[in-house]
Amino acid sequence: MFDENVHKNAIKELIAFLRTKTTQKNIAFFCDVSREYIRRLGKGDRIPSIMLFFNMLDAAGVDLNEGANLYIDFLKKQKMALAAERSKGLDYVNKNRLRNGKRKD
Repeated sequence: MFDENVHKNAIKELIAFLRTKTTQKNIAFFCDVSREYIRRLGKGDRIPSIMLFFNMLDAAGVDLNEGANLYIDFLKKQKMALAAERSKGLDYVNKNRLRNGKRKD
């Protein structure tokens, strides 16, 4: 499963990619949403609806299959990054427990 943060970070990467194809203004215009909403998607504050997701791909002139596959790749990358981050945190906790003489059972 992908949690909300993974989706938000993947959307951030997708918006950055789409902005290499067209402007934020064009994406907003052709999707019938505000530029502010597209900006918030780009900052990772929101997750778009399925309809808006495909409209954004279309507005940027990206093939829908290519765009969906690209998003899936971003999701996998973000999930791996989040897992690595969590693993670092667990390693840190376990090292501190060992230093303090508390073993993890």
